[in-house]
Formats: sequence, structure tokens, C-alpha cells
Amino acid sequence: MMEFINQIPVWQLWLVAAFILFALEVITPGFILACFGVGALIAIPAALLELSWLVQIICFCVGSLLALWLLQPLMCKWFKSHDARTGMDALIGRRVFVSEEILPGDAGGRVAVDGDSWRAVSVGAAGNIPAGTEVRIRGHQSLVLEVEPVEHDH
Repeated sequence: MMEFINQIPVWQLWLVAAFILFALEVITPGFILACFGVGALIAIPAALLELSWLVQIICFCVGSLLALWLLQPLMCKWFKSHDARTGMDALIGRRVFVSEEILPGDAGGRVAVDGDSWRAVSVGAAGNIPAGTEVRIRGHQSLVLEVEPVEHDH
């Protein structure tokens, strides 16, 4: 096994290390291992120039630290802003129409969301919300949507 590894050019070992680190990043949060993968890619030119292992390790460390300092905060911010809400949380903020009058309190009523009928209670209206009224989904309690009437500018 060691003979096989000794036959592989050093730059290819750095490339394999980078690919492994990028692959492991998929199953770990935080964009940390990918920064070390960037460091491994930065070490490849030093290996191609046949510089010493010390220089290659320094390139790896400097590249990794720069990626951690510059790329990691940007990537975490980007992925956080592209976080997709799922399930009932994806409904929050949607505008829908009342399908059955919503009575005050826990009595509630129903709203139509993408062809489905959901039980809903009012969180912002003092009285009844008649059928056909446009409402905004503000949240949910278990499987009951919390809605408020949409204010229309005239």
C-alpha cells in the first residue's frame, strides 16, 4: 500500500484530500471542512513546484485560515438566507381566503390554502371574519392556523 502511495505525485494527494474534505462537508454543518479543502487546493501549486513539505503545509494552513476568515462567514450567511421553511412554517406570511366564516375565540373557521381546507382562528380581529375575506397567516398552534385580516389600501 505504501509503495502505491509513494508512486502518486504529491499534488494529487492534496487534490484527493481536498475532494474528501469537500465530500465530508456535505454531512457536517458550518462550512468548516470545505475551508480546509480550499487550503488543500492552495497547497497544490506548491506541490507542483516541488517545494518542501514545510512550504506545502504552510500554504495549506494559510489557505485554510484565509478561507475560514473570509469565506466561512459569507457562506454561512448565504446558506442561512436561503434556508427553506418547510411544513406549516412555510405557510406563514401567505395570503389566503376564508372559506368558512371565522368566529371570535377558539370557535374559529376555515381557510383555503392551495386547495386544502385548514382550521383557522383569528389573532387580530375583534369580530367575525366573513367567508371570502382575504387574510394573512401569522402563525400556527399545532394544526390550527392563526390568521389576521389583510388591510387593503383604497
